[in-house]
Amino acid sequence: MIRKTLKIIKQYNMIKKDDKIIVGVSGGADSMCLLHVLKEISITYPFTINAIHINHGIRGKEAKKDENFVRDMCKEWKIAFRAYYIDIKKEALLRKCSEEEAGRLVRYETFERVRKEINGSKIAVAHNMNDQAETVLMKIFRGTGMKGLGGIPYIRDNIIRPLLDITREEIENYCIHHNINYRQDYTNELNIYTRNRIRNELIPFVEDKFNPNIIKVLYNMSNILREEEDFLEEQAEDSFMICKKDEGLNVLKLDNVLLKSLHPVLQKRIIRIALKNLSGHIRNIEYGHIQDIIDLSEKPTGKRLNLPNQVIVKKEYEELIFQIGEEDFLPFSYELPVPGVLFINELGISIETKILDNKNFTLTNKNNYTKIFDYDRIGNTLHIRTKNKGDRISLGNGNKKLKDFFIDEKIPRDIREKAPLLADGNKVLWVIGYRYSDAYKITPSTTRILQVRVANMGEHEV
Repeated sequence: MIRKTLKIIKQYNMIKKDDKIIVGVSGGADSMCLLHVLKEISITYPFTINAIHINHGIRGKEAKKDENFVRDMCKEWKIAFRAYYIDIKKEALLRKCSEEEAGRLVRYETFERVRKEINGSKIAVAHNMNDQAETVLMKIFRGTGMKGLGGIPYIRDNIIRPLLDITREEIENYCIHHNINYRQDYTNELNIYTRNRIRNELIPFVEDKFNPNIIKVLYNMSNILREEEDFLEEQAEDSFMICKKDEGLNVLKLDNVLLKSLHPVLQKRIIRIALKNLSGHIRNIEYGHIQDIIDLSEKPTGKRLNLPNQVIVKKEYEELIFQIGEEDFLPFSYELPVPGVLFINELGISIETKILDNKNFTLTNKNNYTKIFDYDRIGNTLHIRTKNKGDRISLGNGNKKLKDFFIDEKIPRDIREKAPLLADGNKVLWVIGYRYSDAYKITPSTTRILQVRVANMGEHEV
């Protein structure tokens, strides 16, 4: 047992020399075995152990006996010990979940808090091969994919599971051989929890009627699928970086053409990565939501989905846009001083205008954000504003509604709403960053030139 556990520790680099390890100890056979094994290993492979016991407040005097038992054993084995009392019934009500789930959450939160307090390295818990088999079956019954079938990982974040290759029978035999006492939790025999029913009823039935090695079979399957899951996730991460066009605060854009060119398995994984990057988690996101986004990618531009966690996904031409909530944006209109400088805080830009003589003029800084116009053709006060109903722009093939221009140029809807326009009444001189009107082009008869330069607030070119 000790040799087998040390092999796993080294194989997965769970513990390094001189690490400070927090061990979750309930007092049951699994955790007492883990504590003893780590104590023995630490003699020749030096690291320190801190035992943590959580009293859930469910079993009254029995729970207190568990706590005292673990405290006494730690004193005998010269292991640092801490105990915490937590009212799990109250926590379950506050968190709106089952007592079983509340207990799990509170345990790991407490372990992590202690790890940080004592500057610990890892948190060791006593999950074993039987726990793995039970977890895989629970996932199957609830509905899962490859990741769920991979079961419990050897390492996740700061959590390590050195006994995951050990059966419960091996653990109990180890305790007998080394005269290790442990506490019996009668609630493990009550078939009121799904895991208990799987452990006490389903697995014995399958072992008797179908396969006596079902624990090992499920364990092997979970290891195979976890390896394949890790490989596919690496492929998906690489593909996500290729498909990602833009990522900012509360918004992420994917290249829909590239996304659709990939295998459906990668498409779904990339979408999950996008949702996780956007929200920080994918709680409440189900398989059906992922499929809805796949379906959206095939629909015409302008379609959208509302998902849990306030996530909105929109199809805009060749992009899938993921965002959290609707962006608050108000239309604006500012008179443009000629000559002069206008600062637009909501866009973070400045617009500088100059009037120049055509005789001696040479445009030296030509780009999408510096344009020149025939000032003699401008009939009204110029404005920098967002779009209005009735706006038109003059292009080579005649006058066109601004709405039609946006559609033809495949400009996404969210950009249309806030795109700054240089306008002379309802005539658009320039959709800034895109096209400008042919009606205001410089000709040989032009005498005065209006130069308009858009820059950021720091005055360098956008």
